[in-house]
Amino acid sequence: MGSGDPAQHGGGGGSPSDLDVGDEDNLQGLKKRVDRLLGKLDKSAASHKHIADQKVSKEAFGSFDEAEALSKEYDRIHERLELLSQMLGDQLEAMSLAVGMADRDYKNVDHEHARRLAEIQKRSIANWEKQQKLKQQDEQNKHRKPGDHSGQGGGEESSDQATP
Repeated sequence: MGSGDPAQHGGGGGSPSDLDVGDEDNLQGLKKRVDRLLGKLDKSAASHKHIADQKVSKEAFGSFDEAEALSKEYDRIHERLELLSQMLGDQLEAMSLAVGMADRDYKNVDHEHARRLAEIQKRSIANWEKQQKLKQQDEQNKHRKPGDHSGQGGGEESSDQATP
């Protein structure tokens, strides 16, 4: 029937020692892995700072209608990438802080760590709300007819109105 260790049949695909977090070395190992991931993200082109710097100006697309539409779509996607990158970095940092605190059994929690976690939580809530608004805007834009620029710049409700 195979090995006699029932923990190996949990379906998780990892060895039982991969799942054991009661050992101090495992928590420290997890914290080190998360910190390495965060460091790699910060140094990569996917970091929030790098993505923000990789913006293409509207002029680079040209001045005809299709170029303007492409520029607007680029800005829309770029904004979402910045947000997602910020959220990923925040979650990795929060995980690192939480694992470090758990490793110390939450005793003598550094006030700076607690403040930083509260800051990340506040920004995460704001980013989630922003993401929901952007999603709602995307849904509204799906139902807009091509060439209809209503809602973009506070103009008329509909561009189908005849001019006198």
